[in-house]
Amino acid sequence: MTEPLAPLLLDHGLDAIATLQIADGDSVTIVPITKQLPDEVARPLATSIADMDPWKRYQFDPAVIMRFCAPAEASAPRYLVTRKNEILGLFALKNGWMFGSYLHILAILPAGHGHGIGSAVLRWIEERARANGERNQFVVTSAFNTRGLALYQRHGYEPIATMPGLINDSESEILLRKRLV
Repeated sequence: MTEPLAPLLLDHGLDAIATLQIADGDSVTIVPITKQLPDEVARPLATSIADMDPWKRYQFDPAVIMRFCAPAEASAPRYLVTRKNEILGLFALKNGWMFGSYLHILAILPAGHGHGIGSAVLRWIEERARANGERNQFVVTSAFNTRGLALYQRHGYEPIATMPGLINDSESEILLRKRLV
């Protein structure tokens, strides 16, 4: 297991676009990744995520996750979740996907677990999707990822398909959809 991700100052010209209240009365900020994160920020973040399930179980190389630490085309925004300049996680969307958007990755580091951060992020994504007139919100989670599945179902996502062998032959993924209209 890797060491916990040390607090990383976001001293790299990235600005927060939203402040979200979380369950313990604290708040987190959403910071869009508008330029490549420096290696000293991206590598420990990607390594920490790769050391968590489901990525650990699938033996994801941190280099694959580092791709989410760089900006993508406008239809695939990526974001950091921070608190007091400490990075607590990241998420990425794919907009314009089946009359809505697809949550490509939501990774909250262990230091952020149990504080309602994932819930706050899902609410924020949904608010923005509704404001943009989207009909649906989609996400895929591994069938063994019971915590992730429970989070999405608590927020109104319904399983619509099981996809055996999507990532490897011995596991299944579950596609979930939340109707926004």
